[in-house]
Amino acid sequence: MRKFHLSLPLVALALTLPPLPAPAQEIHGAHEHGVGQLNLAIEGSEVEIELIAPGADIVGFEHAAETAEQKAAVSAAADRLEDGAALFVLPEAAGCSLEEAEVESSLLSEADHHDEEHEDEHKHGHEHEHEHEDEHDHAQDEGGHAEFHAHYHFDCTEVEAVSELATTYFEQFPAAERLSVQYLTGRGQGAADLTPANPRLRF
Repeated sequence: MRKFHLSLPLVALALTLPPLPAPAQEIHGAHEHGVGQLNLAIEGSEVEIELIAPGADIVGFEHAAETAEQKAAVSAAADRLEDGAALFVLPEAAGCSLEEAEVESSLLSEADHHDEEHEDEHKHGHEHEHEHEDEHDHAQDEGGHAEFHAHYHFDCTEVEAVSELATTYFEQFPAAERLSVQYLTGRGQGAADLTPANPRLRF
């Protein structure tokens, strides 16, 4: 399973930012298809980005992958999400390089282990039946909706040149309609919305 760890700059971001405007708060109050959350923090020479997106926006469904086509879609989506350098474009003058990318989703873990369970079920049929049920339960969040969590760590030689962020997220995942953004940089902090018509954040 691809692991996900929340970084200290992003924890600080969550603690220090003022409440978001009402439209951007919707994702916190209820899981909403079409709306994801993007957190960005700059500390020293490092740019940290966290992305949280509904499974429906990424693969078109939020239940455990059952067919070969669904499992392939989950794996392909995870590969696209891991390519943070293609997903997020920072100013060339900043000299940023992607040092680490991590992706986690209960949908992904379910797809990874589905075949293994069937291979072993002749040995541990009843036991694996219960494990499968448990994993299916964990494939959804508390509201019954699975999500993708991704974390990206960029290191920049001229971090002061990072004054904007462009994303290809809406091109790669056409079901997505909006990213509610929170950011914390040396210039200040704030919130904004990115959409297919406006996929660029300036700060």
